[in-house]
This record gives sequence, structure tokens and C-alpha cells, in this order.
Amino acid sequence: MKEIVFNKNNYGSYKDFYIQIYRDLEGKEIPDWEDYDALHYNADLLDEFLWYCHNDNIKYIFVNFDKEKIALQKIFDNYQYNIIIYYFEKFVKEYPNNKLEYRMDKND
Repeated sequence: MKEIVFNKNNYGSYKDFYIQIYRDLEGKEIPDWEDYDALHYNADLLDEFLWYCHNDNIKYIFVNFDKEKIALQKIFDNYQYNIIIYYFEKFVKEYPNNKLEYRMDKND
């Protein structure tokens, strides 16, 4: 199973997260998605895009995503992160050949 790690500490905002999702899932290589850089930062597009990867057997590892803190949505970025997390969790439920794991760095 392929692993893709998304570390929240590497992002200045949720937009950087979209950029990495698109890059790591090779959006440019999927003909229907080649013109959707960073999925236009749109969760509806993310939901559809993930479907194109449903047979890829990927373990998504979310590092330093404090779901409780993000769920409070005190800032706009957390609102957006919450939506992205929702779609990934929905995706792995629908396609259990893919996995989602949360980790926190010990230093944080």
C-alpha cells in the first residue's frame, strides 16, 4: 500500500494543502483533471477528484492535524481544513481499500 503523508506544519494555509493533494495524487496525469491546479481550492472538486483515485490503495497519513482544534473553526483556514478532512474520511469509508491515519509529532 502506497503512503502519502500530509503534514499540517508544512502549510501556510489550507491552499498549500490543496496544492500538495493535487501534486501527490498526480492530478496533472489524470486527463479530466489536468487543468484543475490545486483543484481550484474547492472541496466539491476534491470530493470528485478523490473518486478518480479510489482504486489506488493509498494510506493517507495526516500529521499534526488536531481534529478537535480544527473542529472549533475559530479561523477560516480551520474551517477549510475541516471540510477537507470530512471528504477524506468520507472517501476512506466508501472505499476501504484506502486508509486514513492521524499522527501527532511528539514535539508539538
